[in-house]
Amino acid sequence: MTLPLRVNVAPDRAEASPGDNLQFDVTVRNASDIVEHYGVEMVGLPDGATVRAEPEVAKLRPAESATLTVRVTLPVQPPPPAGTYVVGALVRSPYRHDVSRCVEVPIQLASIEQITLRTTPEVVNGGKTGQYTIEVANGGNAPVRLYLSATDPERRVSTVFQPAYLDLPPSAAARALLSVSAPIPWNKEKQRQLTITASPEMIGAVPVTSTASFVQQPRLATKFAKIGGIAAGVVVLAAAIAVPALIKKENDKAAQASATQTAATAAPPTAAPPTQASAAPPVQSAPASAAPPVQSSAAAPPSSAPPVSSAPAGNNGGGVQEVDLTTPNPGVVPSDAFRTSGFLVSADPGTIAVAGCANARSTAVVSDPTTGLKFLTSSLPDDPAKCHNVPMLIAFLPDKPAGGLQVTPLSPNTLELEAVFKDLKRLPFPTLTVPADVAAQHGGVDQILIKPAVAGAPNAPVAVTKIRFAPLG
Repeated sequence: MTLPLRVNVAPDRAEASPGDNLQFDVTVRNASDIVEHYGVEMVGLPDGATVRAEPEVAKLRPAESATLTVRVTLPVQPPPPAGTYVVGALVRSPYRHDVSRCVEVPIQLASIEQITLRTTPEVVNGGKTGQYTIEVANGGNAPVRLYLSATDPERRVSTVFQPAYLDLPPSAAARALLSVSAPIPWNKEKQRQLTITASPEMIGAVPVTSTASFVQQPRLATKFAKIGGIAAGVVVLAAAIAVPALIKKENDKAAQASATQTAATAAPPTAAPPTQASAAPPVQSAPASAAPPVQSSAAAPPSSAPPVSSAPAGNNGGGVQEVDLTTPNPGVVPSDAFRTSGFLVSADPGTIAVAGCANARSTAVVSDPTTGLKFLTSSLPDDPAKCHNVPMLIAFLPDKPAGGLQVTPLSPNTLELEAVFKDLKRLPFPTLTVPADVAAQHGGVDQILIKPAVAGAPNAPVAVTKIRFAPLG
C-alpha cells in the first residue's frame, strides 16, 4: 500500500541547553492522489517548551512537496531535567485524522549547575563554640550530591557538619547544621572569617562558597572553663597574693585585742576614756594606720565577726586585700583589669536570661545617675550603658583561691552571691560574705557569681564597689 504522505526532518537529532532555540525543517510530500492539507506538531518536548511552525498548514496537490520550518524554544526557569528527549515530528491532515506520520528526533538536553549557598546568621558572637544553619538549593536540572566543608585562614577553627553531604534533586533545597569551635582569645575580641564550600560530586563541577564570621569575646576564666579543664590555659601573671599563715596571725592579733578590752573594762574608769570606745569606726572603713588596738576591741567578738573583718584593710604586705572595683577608667573594663590583685571579672549571660543581653560578657565602670557614685557592673562589650542586670562573675586565679571574702554592693540588700569552691561545691551566700572556715572546708573559693537578690530587688543592677578577701589559710 502506498503511504499517503512522506516526511523527512532535518536535522535528524539535536543537542541543546535550557533556554536554547532549535530549528527543524520538516519536508512533507503528498503521496495521495488528491489535494491534501498538512500541519506539523512536535510531541514529547519538555514542559514549558514552545513551538511555532511556518507555514502552519501546507496545501499540496498529488506528488507535490513542501517544507515547513519548526522553531522550538526550550524553557529557562525552571530548567527542564537533563537527559535525552525523543521528540516526534507529527505531520497530519487537519481534516483526515487517519492520514498522519510521525518521525522521531532525539534531543539531548545538557545538564546545568545552579547551586546556591546561604549561611545564617552571617555573624555569630560567642565564646568557644558557635552554630550556623547552611541552606543549599539546587536550581539546576540534574540531581547532585554536595559535600560541605569550611575553612578559616588561620586554620584555628574546627568544624562539624550535620549531615556532612546533601543529595538534592532538581529544584530542591535542604539544610545542614554547622558547629564551629576555636580557642578562646586571651585579652581582646577575635573575629574569625569562615569560608563555607559546597562541592558537587561531578568531574569539572565548580564549588559554591559562602562566608560567615565567628566573633569570639575574650573570657579568660569561667565556671564552665574550669569545670571542663580549660582553666589550665590561663596565664598566671599576678604576684603572690598572701602568705597562708597570715590569717592565723591576724586571728591571734584579734584575740590579743579582745584580751586588752577585757583588761580595760576591769580597770578604773580613768584608764579607758569612754569616748574612744564609743567612737570606734567599723574596721571595713577605717584605714589600717588609723585603727589602734583599743578601737578594734570595740567590735563584736571574733566568733561573730565577718570572715575577714578582724584583719586590717588594704594589702598589708600580700595578706588581706580590699580592692576598689571602681578604679578603672569609666566604660567597659578588660576582663584582666584586676589580674594583679588576683582575680578576673566578666559577666555571665548564660546564668540568668536577660532580654537583649545574650552577648553581655563584659563589665564596665559607670556612675549612678542619681547619686553620681561609681560602681562596677555587667555590660555589653560595646555599650557600657546596657545589660546591668546580667550576673557578674569574679574568678580568682587558678593557683590562688580565696579564703574568706566580702563584697560591698552599691545598695544594700539588692544582691546575693553564689560561691563555687575548688572541690566544685556550690553554695549560696545572701549576705555577700563567705566565711573563712567554710572556704577552707572546700579548698578555697574558686569564683563567685553576683546576681540580683530574688527576695530583695530583682530588677536592681548588679552594682558593686569593693571586694575584700583573704588568702586561703
